[in-house]
Amino acid sequence: METICILMGGPDRMLIDGTGKKWLFEDHPYCGPVVLGKNGNPLENQPPESSSFWVAVQHWYDQGKRTHPPLCGKTWCIWDKPTMKKMRHIGGGNYVLETD
Repeated sequence: METICILMGGPDRMLIDGTGKKWLFEDHPYCGPVVLGKNGNPLENQPPESSSFWVAVQHWYDQGKRTHPPLCGKTWCIWDKPTMKKMRHIGGGNYVLETD
């Protein structure tokens, strides 16, 4: 007897990365994000590790996977570009990290 496992992808999401490029992907609950093509099927060649998509999607995950309500039939991801922490000089070669 053969066992067949049918898995459906996660919900489709739209994300705009730090360069302004739009990405359609599904957010699978076990496999994570999978970039989709215009036809809605997973791309055979996913973006390389150096892609700005992975930076943006990691910030989206780190910030709680916030989304806008569906707009034009698509759910858009909300993420904020992290800001660099500031160091304050306290004398000599000493600095202190400023916190909010």
